[in-house]
Amino acid sequence: MRVDIHGVQQGTIEVELMLLPRIGETIRVMYGADAEVTGEVIGLEHYINQHANDHTVILTIRPII
Repeated sequence: MRVDIHGVQQGTIEVELMLLPRIGETIRVMYGADAEVTGEVIGLEHYINQHANDHTVILTIRPII
């Protein structure tokens, strides 16, 4: 499913995930050849549009330095 990751300085990062992390878990996302962000999941929101057959998950993370 399509997941938008919010809470990073770079803006929103869009990825495809098979499983969703839980609130409190740490994730690491590689979004470029040598660019990555690590963060703790602090929010999870589902956006469902029945008419467009669309489901988007919005993960909010707190970056860990």
